[in-house]
Amino acid sequence: MKISCHNSKRSLERGGVLVVALIFAVVWGIALVSYLLLASQEHREVSRAQTWNSSLALAESGVEEALAQINASPGNFSVNSWGSPGGSTYGPVTRTLTNGSYCVSISVVGGVPTIYATGFVSVASTSQKVSRKVKVTVTSQQVSPFSVGLGAVDNINMNGNGASSDSWNSHINGLSTNGTYNSSLTSSNGDVGSINGVVNIGNHTIEGNLYLGPNATYTSGTNQITGTIYYDYNIQFPDVTLPTTDTNGNSISWQTVPTSYTYATNITSSGHGANTVYTTNITATATGHTITSTGYYTVNDSADITVNPGVTVTLDVKTNSFTPNNVNLNGGMTNSGSVVIYQESGSISLAGNSGGGAVNGRPENFVVFGMTNVTSITLSGNSSFIGAVYAPEATLTLNGGGNANNLQGSVIVNSVTLNGHYDFHYDLALANWILGVNRGYIPVSWQEL
Repeated sequence: MKISCHNSKRSLERGGVLVVALIFAVVWGIALVSYLLLASQEHREVSRAQTWNSSLALAESGVEEALAQINASPGNFSVNSWGSPGGSTYGPVTRTLTNGSYCVSISVVGGVPTIYATGFVSVASTSQKVSRKVKVTVTSQQVSPFSVGLGAVDNINMNGNGASSDSWNSHINGLSTNGTYNSSLTSSNGDVGSINGVVNIGNHTIEGNLYLGPNATYTSGTNQITGTIYYDYNIQFPDVTLPTTDTNGNSISWQTVPTSYTYATNITSSGHGANTVYTTNITATATGHTITSTGYYTVNDSADITVNPGVTVTLDVKTNSFTPNNVNLNGGMTNSGSVVIYQESGSISLAGNSGGGAVNGRPENFVVFGMTNVTSITLSGNSSFIGAVYAPEATLTLNGGGNANNLQGSVIVNSVTLNGHYDFHYDLALANWILGVNRGYIPVSWQEL
């Protein structure tokens, strides 16, 4: 009989290797599965975080639409398909975008609008939606309309002879001489801005920034702009309305402006001898308005205007063509008279001495507001214009005849054409002057609900 002998030690070693390999395989498998589960979980968390953030961005898009709605039609929130209010709420309005949707409404309580907006985004690979809701309260803000030295809704054409812009400050001695412009005390903030037009710089120099809206352009070399060119000039120049209340909220009582006259007498006769009949025709012509008391006055002609020292007046100009020869503000720099002019319609032309505006005063002492129906404003002559003009529907023409032509202050109009020589000197103090123009509603608080 043949007996076979086996090496039991070798068999045990082989079995041990197999067990170890199996254990390693199990461990690696568990590790791989764990890693895949972890990666999948992280992917879901990242996706959910992105969805969470996207839903907030969509809610904020709803807030932006609501702000545009109340600023576009502050007296009637129901326009643009927002519908009549349900109770005190306009909307809701729902918009669907490529990455989600939002629902927004405007609630008005006590005349104050509050915006509620919710953004919705679908979670990837599921039917679930993530939503976030915000509440934004707003307030009506009055700020200075004179945020740049020369601003226009449309085109700015700088023709003429190498004019330039700079800035100064009539309330800082280091940037003025006791409140008057001094060419040796200036700064480089003579900013120019256009919302929708073409800024033709020509051979001029802008000592400051150039602000352009998304659709605005400019023509010239960048070496003629000492500051920065911005392409996000997103601003509104609202139309002007005649004030109905004073700064204390009291109703305005408009008075007839005091008027002085010259009289022409014509005597005619008819008949003969003792039967002769004499007729006298007296014609009165307004020669000027001297205003001695602070108040609100209506003006129906283009006669000269004189404002006494320390007197502040607001004028409602009803004549369709306002062309005074002189506007005199007495009192000097220490006690100057001040005038705010509201022109209702037509045109304004200031030439010769009247082109001086606030002579011996600050630009804030002579402010002209052109209402919706004012279509043109002309400044001409050989003197400097010291003052501010805000007329977003009007074309402004500046006709200069020599080196004395300067605009010391600020102008905001629909379009501008410079002819001849004209320098711009932006009074930075006007940036703090807030009378007359409401710049619309702005957010004052933001809360996620």
